[in-house]
Amino acid sequence: MTRKFFGTDGIRGTTNSEPMTAETALRVGQAAGAHFLRGDHRHRVVIGKDTRLSGYMMESAMVAGFTSVGMDVVLLGPMPTPAVAMLTRSMRADLGVMISASHNPFADNGIKLFGPDGYKLSDEDELAIEALIDGDVPLAASGDIGCVETKLGPTAMQRIGDGVVTAADKGGNPAAALDADRDALLAARQACRTAGSWSPDAVQAAVSYTQGRATKLGAEAALRSDGLDATKLATAYAALPIQDRKSLIEKASSGALASVRGAAAQPRGRRHVLLYFSVLAAIEFYPAEFAAA
Repeated sequence: MTRKFFGTDGIRGTTNSEPMTAETALRVGQAAGAHFLRGDHRHRVVIGKDTRLSGYMMESAMVAGFTSVGMDVVLLGPMPTPAVAMLTRSMRADLGVMISASHNPFADNGIKLFGPDGYKLSDEDELAIEALIDGDVPLAASGDIGCVETKLGPTAMQRIGDGVVTAADKGGNPAAALDADRDALLAARQACRTAGSWSPDAVQAAVSYTQGRATKLGAEAALRSDGLDATKLATAYAALPIQDRKSLIEKASSGALASVRGAAAQPRGRRHVLLYFSVLAAIEFYPAEFAAA
């Protein structure tokens, strides 16, 4: 049977010319998503891309297609094609997508699909998807539209971490800065779909990611402004006895506080060192909580 879209390695072409248009990418997302909606579970697709400028356009179009048929989307960001294949299987996704034209010129782009096993789709799957691209794809009910999961970017993480430091410097509770972001994450989940029915593990990972990594970024920036070396301080933290390191999670021991005082002369610097030591302790003693980072 003659193929209209799929070639030997997915769909490829010059961007903004068929078949590499945003409209076709949306249709591919709808068709592939509908084809892999099997069973009553929440379905999920992972999407990776390379660094081509057009990748952002194609990604957005495919997200619209997948979510419109009720499939949740995990955006992986720029990464190698084999990593997308591996993550499709390890994350138990129903489908994987790599937006890339490999060695083709920069103006080109492509869409490569992986099945749940992480391998290239069979000829039968590709032909079935092609038929749906030119056909009528049933859309999800308004309450069943898919959600989009993504890691917080470095800029957002730095902003959150700086907010924690600012709260500490003002004498407030640093956790308040994190609470605002946790609330925002949970509110987004609630608005997307009834609480509990969408990716609670992903939400918890995002919360933990915010708590640990954002605070670390903010503390490191504050230490640089104090003229302190975060690498040397990390070594000083590691040299503390284990009981002193553990104490930093709740109430710092006299030994931990002595190390903080020895690291900085001014109260502001000591505050930042204590914040940095505390987050290092949290990451050390609760590694599972920060695995998503």
